[in-house]
Amino acid sequence: MAMLEQAIKILDDVIPLDGASHVDVVKYSVEIPLLHAECFALLSDGRKVGLAEPRRFVGWTSHDPDRSLLFRNKGSHIELGVEAPVNGHETGNLRNIVVEDATVCHSRTEKRFIGVDGELVLLPS
Repeated sequence: MAMLEQAIKILDDVIPLDGASHVDVVKYSVEIPLLHAECFALLSDGRKVGLAEPRRFVGWTSHDPDRSLLFRNKGSHIELGVEAPVNGHETGNLRNIVVEDATVCHSRTEKRFIGVDGELVLLPS
């Protein structure tokens, strides 16, 4: 199994989409419809879907197209780095995946995220 296929399988397992797979995502977006922000995925067939478990979405780093999205899964955090479309193509805007192990000691530096409720979320990097 190729590395990308393994990464997509992990995303489908720990951050499942509602009725879709991350393999079909062409763009991730953050919207604030009411009080709390939500993460959505735009699929290659034009559908927009949310997370199967919306509470797993914790926050994001900025409103810029190049940003990170933060998710929680069983005591650990998963950070998805996404980027702006390259040469007009949105497919493949996933830049990297960082998994934080809850048992690992962290450095004193911090990563800053905008929380789904608008508050600042700080994580050791």
